[in-house]
Amino acid sequence: MAVAITLTTSCDSDDDLPVSQPIQVNTFCYGDQTTNFETIGAFREEPQVGGGTGVLTEVTVYGDGLQLNDMEELEGAGVLMQISFYGNSLDDFQTGLYQIATTEEPADASLSYILDYDTAGMFNTSIALESGFIRVETYQTGYAITVDGIDINGDELHGIYLGNVALLQ
Repeated sequence: MAVAITLTTSCDSDDDLPVSQPIQVNTFCYGDQTTNFETIGAFREEPQVGGGTGVLTEVTVYGDGLQLNDMEELEGAGVLMQISFYGNSLDDFQTGLYQIATTEEPADASLSYILDYDTAGMFNTSIALESGFIRVETYQTGYAITVDGIDINGDELHGIYLGNVALLQ
């Protein structure tokens, strides 16, 4: 009986494992880091020769209120991120680590975001990132696009888009 009591009281419980915060996807924090926006979809254009030596792939990530219509045009109002990736191949959207820079060389990227984008509006003010990194990885049938940067206001922007990145025809 004493052995049974000792064995049951000396076992560690799985409840003692450290609790980690779940990784949030499709949510981007900016400014004071208590403000965020959510994304619901993304699309990209065919890679093309850019102005520098890099091959440009334009990717648009959008939030609730925006959608692609039947003619593959964006309509509505909501949050929008426009990302220019510069790779070294015309074959496909390239994965890897991109540095936020304006030189348009391979492994460079630029990102600007608009918190109140309206397709009917004439003036949409964007906020550009000045420094940081963007990582692109394949994930199941889509991509994981991780952003960690500082914008022109000195505010951080970070988050992960996880989902399909449709190729516009």
